[in-house]
Amino acid sequence: DKIDEFNAKRKNVEEKKEKKGEKRKAESSSSSSSSSKKDEPKKKKDKDDAKPRGFARGLTAERIIGATNDPGELFFLIKWKGSDEADLVPAKEANTKIPQIVIKFYEERLNWYDTKEDE
Repeated sequence: DKIDEFNAKRKNVEEKKEKKGEKRKAESSSSSSSSSKKDEPKKKKDKDDAKPRGFARGLTAERIIGATNDPGELFFLIKWKGSDEADLVPAKEANTKIPQIVIKFYEERLNWYDTKEDE
């Protein structure tokens, strides 16, 4: 009983949030024509978010193109075999699923410096 009540309340709250969000979108898009142009890329982005990313695509990693820690943790930009698209994948996931490719990436970028100053 308690679980059913909780689920029903949560569903009602989510529906209310969705309705409020729809009203705001409708008001903003009808107020000016420039905002309707802004909505189009947003819709395209929503479609992109629904597509699987990274290893969820079921593709084999070809190589690591680059790395970033912009979102707060280390991510690798991975090029996939048979695809032109590359995805950002968390380094922790890449380390476990494609360790040899990660090692190759680091080896390619490893720089050795001679510490002897007299030569």
